[in-house]
Amino acid sequence: MACLNFVRRTWQKTIDKAGHDGVVLKNMVVTQAKPGWVRTELKIGTEHINNHNTIHGGVILSMVDTVTSLALQSRGIVPPTGASVNASCEFVRPGGKVGDTIYGHGEVTQLGRTLAYTRVNFYNAQDKIVAFGSHTKFMGKNQPSVGFSPDGETEVPLEGKHGHKL
Repeated sequence: MACLNFVRRTWQKTIDKAGHDGVVLKNMVVTQAKPGWVRTELKIGTEHINNHNTIHGGVILSMVDTVTSLALQSRGIVPPTGASVNASCEFVRPGGKVGDTIYGHGEVTQLGRTLAYTRVNFYNAQDKIVAFGSHTKFMGKNQPSVGFSPDGETEVPLEGKHGHKL
């Protein structure tokens, strides 16, 4: 629960700023988290649809950025987690209509000294993939501020480069 609680707190702070995420994705909920991965849900509202009355691709691309950033936060990194270098999305099928829920499964695939590589899959209520994406971020000097056990249940001391506790 420690990891999930951390990600939910940092997500709430982002929403409270009322920027892009706080307007477009304010109803997105983080349902699960452990170090390196998160699960999210967004109930599609009228503000999310396109002229076909399905979720707009731009909303899904925004979710690529946000869900993968939340996956980085699950590693104990507070926002802002970095600057986008590349973000991409492939759309497989319509993602849903008003009232439907879209589910995001995001993960960190590699966290280097300055770059982070992440990916995300999006599913509908029938567990069919509707889109997938990847996101590369320049992390700069961002480092975890907290550590978690592998299952995400407890907070653990951070270790330095040589295995020393910080």
